[in-house]
Amino acid sequence: MKKNIIYLAVLFLTLSMSSCKEDVEIWDSNTLGYSGTYFWQLYSENGEDLYTDYDNDVQLMIYNTAANAENEVWIEDLDGQFPLKSKFSFTGNSESFTSKTTDFASLENNVSAIEVPGADPTALNEATTEDREYIRAYVLDGKILPSAATTISGSAVDSIYIKLTLLSGTVSFKSYSVPVDKRKDPEVEQFEWKYESATYDNTLDESYIISGHRKTGFPEDDH
Repeated sequence: MKKNIIYLAVLFLTLSMSSCKEDVEIWDSNTLGYSGTYFWQLYSENGEDLYTDYDNDVQLMIYNTAANAENEVWIEDLDGQFPLKSKFSFTGNSESFTSKTTDFASLENNVSAIEVPGADPTALNEATTEDREYIRAYVLDGKILPSAATTISGSAVDSIYIKLTLLSGTVSFKSYSVPVDKRKDPEVEQFEWKYESATYDNTLDESYIISGHRKTGFPEDDH
């Protein structure tokens, strides 16, 4: 009898574990070659001048978009060196890539560059325009090479190189009436800004080189 109880207990445990395994969803990113967090240095366009050296706070994150499309990623400057948080579409692959276009009208907005003005509008259909740096950006040349860099502890790790051009100009906003259910006081009409458009000034272009390596997650490899 005792043996039968033990057998049933083991069988139940095995079936339970199998059931759990069947429920696990295996998810894979289509941008794994790009994705990760990177320590980086910032250089001038020609690579001769170093503007920002390695630092634990100087990190870049690359991750897939909601569409999880191949060669489409977000690049985010985590410490606000530029600042930069923008969606990029590339041709090539993670070991050799460039933006699909350099045309301002076809590029995605840099999220931090089109944030609405701080002071709320006071009426409907008000308009305002602000000069903004780094409205959009494109990559002239990019490479993420497996095990091509060495961390400060001596470990092999993926290297990253990106030659980036940042585009500036002006951004226009227009006011709208906030829906009643989203107002601070439903009885009081409230207005907020919404992004309308961006205008490019090519005299303000800036190009830089990002050079660094993937973050391993081990403290001995931090800067």
